[in-house]
Amino acid sequence: MGWRRPVVAMAAGLVAGLVVVISLGLPSAPAGAGDNGDGYRLYCGAGLAPATPDGRSNWEGGVVLDFTSGSAPCSDPIASSALPILRLATTGAGPVWSLSRLGFLYALAIAVAAAVAAWAVGPGVRMLVLVPAVVPLAGPTFSRFFVSTFGEPAGLLGACVLCLGAGVLAVTDRRLVPERIIGLVLVAGGGLLAATAKTAYVPLLGMAVLICAATAVRTAGRERVAGPVVAVVALLLAVAPVLAGVGWQQRNYAVVNAHNLVFTVVLPEVGDDALVPLGLPAAAAPFAGRAYFPEGANGYPGSEVVAARPGEVRSAAYRELLTHPGAALRAFGTGLEATLGARLDYLPSQPLTATTVPPVLGSSVGEQGADRGRLLAWLDSLPVPWLPAVVALVGVVAGLLGRTAFTRIAALGGASAVGLVVVAVLGDGYFEIAKHVWLAAYLLEVAAAALVLAAAAALLSRRRSGTWDTAPHDRHARRAG
Repeated sequence: MGWRRPVVAMAAGLVAGLVVVISLGLPSAPAGAGDNGDGYRLYCGAGLAPATPDGRSNWEGGVVLDFTSGSAPCSDPIASSALPILRLATTGAGPVWSLSRLGFLYALAIAVAAAVAAWAVGPGVRMLVLVPAVVPLAGPTFSRFFVSTFGEPAGLLGACVLCLGAGVLAVTDRRLVPERIIGLVLVAGGGLLAATAKTAYVPLLGMAVLICAATAVRTAGRERVAGPVVAVVALLLAVAPVLAGVGWQQRNYAVVNAHNLVFTVVLPEVGDDALVPLGLPAAAAPFAGRAYFPEGANGYPGSEVVAARPGEVRSAAYRELLTHPGAALRAFGTGLEATLGARLDYLPSQPLTATTVPPVLGSSVGEQGADRGRLLAWLDSLPVPWLPAVVALVGVVAGLLGRTAFTRIAALGGASAVGLVVVAVLGDGYFEIAKHVWLAAYLLEVAAAALVLAAAAALLSRRRSGTWDTAPHDRHARRAG
């Protein structure tokens, strides 16, 4: 029976990889995520240039798949773990390179992570604990970002690996040392990869560190050493890249981010009472709800104040939200609601062709959050706006009360999603809010899938005791295969 475990693991990895490949429609005409202008930050660091007549990839009306390679890398590319992955995908590609190759690389990474996690869990019904991490990848909503030059796909890969690792730890006993170590490495590695993909994803590193620190592994008679050691190592490895990411953001977007926080969140939610604490003139009040882009804040009263001292204005904005908790809750509630727009329809998914019609530049849609009127209209059009908050709350409560493998995954998804939403709102206000909470939407789907499995397990266990047993197991309770 020694063949069973590796064969089942390889089969699980193959299924996970095929889910991504089929969802993307690879290899021909894959679904992707059209560039909104952020793509240059990444692909310029890999020496790539869009193979389009105008040399651009942003706002072309379709996904630019073909790039020319060999250009000199730009001097200040975004500090992101997505950059070395992009460079790896271009290795040996020749003078013209396709984003399809990047999609295959991410699909392979998902397959390998799923196979490793499946080996650690072992054959049997316990493998269902890995399902919630993969289910949201079925379909293009999340998978299509694997065919893009954004930092988001590395964050998605990290979040998926983190959830797979958490599943391993949830169903393995502390005496299963190799399996437990694999779970710890997946959790820590996933959190590290996500946090270094975008600074806004740092909450996932926090969740990974907490999980590792609380994990016991019986090694050399010491159960509380391995987990905390892995947690500390993950933190140490994250310091330099996370600080580099924060520094890059401050160099390039400090004014933009502060403006968006003030004008799209604090002024609309707190009201005119926030003007004086923020140091803004009364004339700024009518401009509440307008983001920095697409107009560049030209002529906005008070924009010169933000531009002159963005750090001080941001600190004042945080103080206003702290002293007006109702406004803060409304802001975070809006961020959670925006996870319902994870499809990001304003970013095209079909490849660019000769007949593609580009959009009118300077316009915006509700899910971009650039204009409050359009944002509110879009939010009003969303179905069941309370659903994300309910999933997050039920997931966390179920994890605290249920303490089964599925409820633990639900708690991880719910708590992580809330953390990402809070950071997104505090980081850049409502501007491009749907895109900024896109990874939170993935984690909410992970939580929802885990809750469904937890409910099914509870119902079936009443009829057939032990059928859905997902309690931690050890070598004495099962055959390793």
